[in-house]
This record gives sequence, C-alpha cells and structure tokens, in this order.
Amino acid sequence: MPVQVQPSKGAAPPVSTITRDISATGIYFDFTDGIEQGSEMNFELVLPPQMTHGEPVHIRCRGKIVRVERPDAEGKIGVAATIECYNFIRAEK
Repeated sequence: MPVQVQPSKGAAPPVSTITRDISATGIYFDFTDGIEQGSEMNFELVLPPQMTHGEPVHIRCRGKIVRVERPDAEGKIGVAATIECYNFIRAEK
C-alpha cells in the first residue's frame, strides 16, 4: 500500500514509499534515505477502494520509529514505526 512519509523535524518533503505490513498500532515500510530510530514522523496512507468497498480513504498518522534495518541488496531500508495517533481526512466536495 502506498504511504507518504515525512520526519517530524526539519522541512524535508514527504517521501513516497510502499508499506510491507500494517496493523492498528504499527507500520513497516521501505525507505531509501537515512532515518533514525526513536525519531517521530508523520505519514499519510490511502486505503484503496478495494479495501473500503467505496471511495479511497485518506488517513493521516503520527508515529515513532522503533526499528531501522540494514539496507537490502537494492539499498532499501526496512523501517518499523508505531502509530501513535491518526485522523481520517475528509474529501472536499
């Protein structure tokens, strides 16, 4: 599932990546840049119509990085984070 990830500190633009796993309390995703364990982040998910049986649902979340893995052969870093809070974003009409 696509996700936009943005560290809470600094003015870095969001990075688009893909989740590998997600639950009600955590998320695991691929990342290519340095990201530090213990840092806070914001991220936004879009649940596709296949999952919602209707329109896509946008969810804005805040979390904390709890694990950063070594890069794989493709240079991707596995990152695990908690989901501390989330808000559903209503579509503008």
